[in-house]
Amino acid sequence: MSAVSYTTPKYVPAQANAQANAEPKKGFFARVLDAIIAARTEQAEREVLKYIQRPGRYPLL
Repeated sequence: MSAVSYTTPKYVPAQANAQANAEPKKGFFARVLDAIIAARTEQAEREVLKYIQRPGRYPLL
């Protein structure tokens, strides 16, 4: 067996360097929470539009 140790980053293989600089993947619960927040935000926006479009009154005055 042999081992190679690199002293400077310029000799590090591109794949190893890319993996070291990659952002860590989000966990399962973080992705679920992001999806819930996105869905609730869209629902809130729909509700606000529905309220503003009601006939017969001006809700923002």
